[in-house]
Amino acid sequence: MTFGYYDVHYRQMNPTEEISRLINLEYSDKPEWIARLFGITLGSVLLAQLTHKSPVLLWCVGFGLAHLVYYLFLRSNLKSATMRELRIAQTLFLVVLISFVWAPAWMVAQESRAVSLSGAGLFGCVLVYLIRRNDVSLYVIVSEIVVIWGTMTSVLIKVLPEFNGLVSRIGLVICWMALVSYFAQSMLQSRALKLAEQQARDNAAQAQKLAAVGQMAGGIAHDFNNHLTVISGSLELYDDLEDPKGRADCLDAVRTAADQAALIVNELLLFARRTPMRLVNLDANAPLIDIDLLARRLLSREVEMTIGFLQHPTCVQADRRQIVTALLNLIVNANDAMPKGGSVIVRAGLVTISAPLTVAGGQSLPQGRYVSYDVRDTGEGIPAEHLAQVVEPFFTTKPEGKGTGLGLAMVLSIAQSLGGGVLIRSSQRGTTVSVLLPQVECKQVVGSDDADT
Repeated sequence: MTFGYYDVHYRQMNPTEEISRLINLEYSDKPEWIARLFGITLGSVLLAQLTHKSPVLLWCVGFGLAHLVYYLFLRSNLKSATMRELRIAQTLFLVVLISFVWAPAWMVAQESRAVSLSGAGLFGCVLVYLIRRNDVSLYVIVSEIVVIWGTMTSVLIKVLPEFNGLVSRIGLVICWMALVSYFAQSMLQSRALKLAEQQARDNAAQAQKLAAVGQMAGGIAHDFNNHLTVISGSLELYDDLEDPKGRADCLDAVRTAADQAALIVNELLLFARRTPMRLVNLDANAPLIDIDLLARRLLSREVEMTIGFLQHPTCVQADRRQIVTALLNLIVNANDAMPKGGSVIVRAGLVTISAPLTVAGGQSLPQGRYVSYDVRDTGEGIPAEHLAQVVEPFFTTKPEGKGTGLGLAMVLSIAQSLGGGVLIRSSQRGTTVSVLLPQVECKQVVGSDDADT
């Protein structure tokens, strides 16, 4: 066993996801948080009155300041965090813990039975809370154990001389050792259960993927066969035609089939996580420039496409190629939804989320400013009973041989990996799929003149 950041051989913790978990754990339940601050403030005042020691008031002041710094740091790194920033956040939590736990420890060592029992109750609450947090970082868990051990050791040193006789002192030390040992064991077992649960989920997801390969293979084979048929047939027709326009049409059909086949391969690579991601501060309009060049070949002649660009410099932290791939998949879906023709509008805009927003896949996006890449069609829409399923891998409403069922699942995966989400709105007049990505400050921007290849 090592004391690394996340000592699990099969999974690497995502710093941004963990910071999001920490802020939700501490501050999502506002009534509980308000009650906690009120209780500590009132407790400090009553304790100062009871003990006639005004420095006790520093308890609520120190705890409040520590929490304020912790909260502001978590909020500032909520959209994008590194391992170093996560470690700082974990250390700040330990500061919060110390700022709270010293007062109950001091209370336990007081002569007043009322103060001592109150301190013991508060100390018990701390132990239960730490176990309930479900931390998996060994750095955090071991540090918490050390803080509790050090606090209880200071209490033991303070109260041990008050016990007369060797037997009573040995009994106190044994009780102290038992409490610390059981707490440490509970923390480590809670971590082990959490990791075992996560591994079971990962194994189940992997088994589901493997079980779905057979289901997926038929769709992929049909799709590739269709594209190869178009390519081979168009090339044969190209040899037989002498009309330049007819030959040009054949080449267009070949290019379109090749592009669509390439999209299928890209879907598989992204789904298998075999495509590396290169994150940069990206001009939010840059992917739309690529879409303007690439997407028109994927649309039928009866479908018109309009692209709307942002009017002011705006940036996202993303991989340009993956945004383009996601939007191309949405455009292909939109084209397939309009067999009789229609229009596709692809646009980028700015949205402000003022309260947590539930999006596709049951995910909740936090408050903030986002760039929204919208793809809107004028098709017949998605049936309401299918809206919750369309982002699931291998789910498709298209006829056999017309789709792999990976398109929207891949789009959702890309959005989530970039700290965003997908919002789907549909009616009988069409469907709008929005890829929401957090807006970032425009520094060292990779813009439309930089080919992200």
